[in-house]
Amino acid sequence: MYTIYLTTKCNFICSYCYENYNHHIELNENRLIDIIRFIFKYDKSQKILIDFMGGEPLLKKELIFMALDYIAKNYPEREVKYYMTTNCSLLDSSLIELTKNNNFTLRLSFDGCKEAHELNRVTANGECSYDKIFENIIKVRDSGTPYSVRMTIAENTIPFLYENVVFLHENGLDYICMIPDVYMEFSKKSLEVFKSQVESVAHYYIHEYNNGRKFSIDQFDGKFFSLLCDYGNCFSMCDAGIGSIKIMPDGSIYPCGFLTDNTQYIIGTIDEAVDVNRAKKIAVSLYNKQDNKCAECKIKDFCHGMKCGYMNYIRTGSINIPADSTCEYEHVFYPVVKKILNHFSSQNGEKLYQALGKHYEYINISHLKLSSLGSEIKTAINRQGA
Repeated sequence: MYTIYLTTKCNFICSYCYENYNHHIELNENRLIDIIRFIFKYDKSQKILIDFMGGEPLLKKELIFMALDYIAKNYPEREVKYYMTTNCSLLDSSLIELTKNNNFTLRLSFDGCKEAHELNRVTANGECSYDKIFENIIKVRDSGTPYSVRMTIAENTIPFLYENVVFLHENGLDYICMIPDVYMEFSKKSLEVFKSQVESVAHYYIHEYNNGRKFSIDQFDGKFFSLLCDYGNCFSMCDAGIGSIKIMPDGSIYPCGFLTDNTQYIIGTIDEAVDVNRAKKIAVSLYNKQDNKCAECKIKDFCHGMKCGYMNYIRTGSINIPADSTCEYEHVFYPVVKKILNHFSSQNGEKLYQALGKHYEYINISHLKLSSLGSEIKTAINRQGA
């Protein structure tokens, strides 16, 4: 995955934003072409993944049109899959049409109902933009462009979690990704409210599934693999800096978006190369061998903190030591996701296969090892002849 930062500027000043640039930089047309040439020279794969980011990338939306045109003309033999994360305030019909026709998946930053959304997602000029954003999101939904709604969970929006999920689903926004505020800290009270809200969401999710109105919540569906497979219950960080890089408007390259505001973590430039060995050394230098915080934890395979090392780093200073709030968050979701899996495993025949069959097909193709729970559910699928 090659993430191209079109600008570090944003037209929002969201309270939970983790980006903290001392000065802003913007991509220009010449540098964009340099970046594209670098990507297609560096990576000889038939399929290339490109992600447009910011700041707010649509502040430089003309560069997106330019990039797609240049790639189509100069690399027609390559298959390119595009992604973009946007606050949706600057979406228009021409851009939605572009994404529809060019193999895009959009990540739409939107926190649900109006009261919750406006608690943290504030425009830089102080204007209320909720209605326009929601209108644009509905247009994306209706266009057929693949998307997910990225709903950030902050401490002040925890009480709205269930309401927000219902609001999205009732409006046909059925691909939901709930992202915790990276810097969130749970109080005793907010953690209890969070548990209650997640349980209510799970009950609603199961109810809708049972009534033929299935929708996707990434923190449920995406966690099924973590429970069905046995990864060895160990720290297994993502491929930051090796299989995935972040390219800034000035051409500097970083391993992860959590590090792009700190120049000491540059691992190359488009004028030189990606220093994969440096990327590895950075990760090794930030690994804490002495801290045993997670040594006895039974849900390491499940925990996002065992995969997102640089999220850990900006909180604790070590890639392998999650923040306390990450631990609390994951321990809330673990029993809930397990409950959903157990519900699916109790289904009969076709319903069971519809719920989990595709997961097992992928596990089989990828030669992954099943967990004990995964083996039990597979036996149930086989026994029912699904």
